[in-house]
Amino acid sequence: MARRKKIDIALLKMMRKEAEFTQKELALRIGISRETVSAIERGVPETINKLETDVVSNWHIVCRQKLSPDTDTEFLSHILQYFGFSEQNLIKLAKKLTRSNDGVDGGKG
Repeated sequence: MARRKKIDIALLKMMRKEAEFTQKELALRIGISRETVSAIERGVPETINKLETDVVSNWHIVCRQKLSPDTDTEFLSHILQYFGFSEQNLIKLAKKLTRSNDGVDGGKG
C-alpha cells in the first residue's frame, strides 16, 4: 500500500496565526478541541493519522478570509498535491469548462 501523503502542519499553523486566531478560537469555530488543534500543529502522529478531511477543509474555510492571497494559493496548491491532482490538468479542465460555458464550443458540453 502506498504511504499516504502528509498534510503540511506548518502551513496549517501559519494559516491560523495569519488569520489571528488563538488555538481555542479556531477550535471553537471548526468544532474540535483546543488540544486537538495543538496536537495537529505539533504533528502528534496519532492525531495526524486520524485527521479528517473535513477538519482541514473547515480550517481553511475559517481562516481564508484573513489570509493573504499567497498563503491561500499555497494551501490550495498543497491540497491539490495531497490528493494527487495535477495543477496543469485542473487548469486545462477549468479553461475547457470556461470555454464551454461561454459557448465557444458551439454549445456542446
